Amino acid sequence: MPTVNRVVELGLCCGCGTCAGICPTQAIDMRVSSGIYQPRIDAEKCNLCELCIKSCPGHSVDFESLNSSVFGQQPVNSRVGNHLSCYVGHSTNEAIRYNSASGGIATQLLAFAFEKGLIDGALVIRMSRDNPLVPEVFIARTVEEVVAASKTKYCPVAANTGLGQILKEEGRYAVVGLPCHIHGVRKAEQVFKVLRKRIVLHIGLLCSHMVRFEGVDLLVAKLHIPKGSISGLTFRGEGWPGSMSISLSNGSTRRLPLVGSWYAYWPVFSSFFFTPMRCTMCPDQAAELADVSLGDAWLPELKSEKSGESLLIVRTKAASDLLALLNREKAIELRKVSFSKVEQSQFVNLVFKKKDLGARLSTIRKFGVNTPTFHPQPRGSVSPSPWFRMLFMYCNITVSTHKSLRTLLTHVPFPAFRAYYGIYKYLCKI
Repeated sequence: MPTVNRVVELGLCCGCGTCAGICPTQAIDMRVSSGIYQPRIDAEKCNLCELCIKSCPGHSVDFESLNSSVFGQQPVNSRVGNHLSCYVGHSTNEAIRYNSASGGIATQLLAFAFEKGLIDGALVIRMSRDNPLVPEVFIARTVEEVVAASKTKYCPVAANTGLGQILKEEGRYAVVGLPCHIHGVRKAEQVFKVLRKRIVLHIGLLCSHMVRFEGVDLLVAKLHIPKGSISGLTFRGEGWPGSMSISLSNGSTRRLPLVGSWYAYWPVFSSFFFTPMRCTMCPDQAAELADVSLGDAWLPELKSEKSGESLLIVRTKAASDLLALLNREKAIELRKVSFSKVEQSQFVNLVFKKKDLGARLSTIRKFGVNTPTFHPQPRGSVSPSPWFRMLFMYCNITVSTHKSLRTLLTHVPFPAFRAYYGIYKYLCKI
């Protein structure tokens, strides 16, 4: 398996962009294929150095080796990985908090690190100004650029293409990414020691699965918006849990709530429509190899919260010390929570990523589907429940993968998606 072409052929590419970012001859470029980013290799530039395959998290991740390298120990709790403490918190800057996905901790962390001279750049994502439906990877150099990159992007992002700039330019950097991005960064750090020196902060974002580009296309089509008339798009913000906001060239704006309404858009995606197959093979919901992992604090006591609260899983002393400094200087407010609160907050996603994974992988292998190599290997469940949830998931992935069937989803009303997702939530409890 000399290059990542083989990973793509096996259907194991997660589209993280690590290979393109670290390629010493710049022979790899990420292009959209089947609704996600995948690498394409220029054979004339490729020297078969195999660095791309060594850094690729798509075909394998040795969590045991990486945990030893990053934390010096194996996790006691296999559900969320190594951690020192857990919190719920938010930025005290109300503008950052209100306009972020959940609490604004990631944005505030990076802004504070810039202000204190702790980092020289941050690898982040914004939606392209030229094509607002497409994400743009860049190295932020100012607080203003960090703020402009806030909010979650529910679309494919080849974030690790930005590693190329970090390899070229000296300095101290922070990286922000989903679990697969952090896997790629950590593997690349094993290959390129300079990355281990330059990347001083890894911020992981909790993730259930990615959404293919066709998912956003569906929402736009359901709203009867011509794609050419879109001048801007954000997936979250304006309070919590927030809304998708689509700005049009005529000056008007269309909004769709994330959740909590019969016309919310997330139930379309949480039902696994437009989910890449590779995402169903991932064992990491909580970005277990990050210094600190952040996500929405989906807790009953915060149901009425309108400004946003972040869930924090702090994993390294460096991240713990930095957060303590932010807290002392009143840049953030933190409240320590028990691990059981973390599990409660992420219950449905942990069922998907942890409880069901072993059974899911062993089942799809029987149908000839290639799966990644993980160490330790996920274990299967002996109960019938995972198979019911698996059937729900793969039926929906199949429907949204085929163009003729996908067209039918345009005519399904939003309330039907919300009711349909309720079936999956019920299945998670049995």
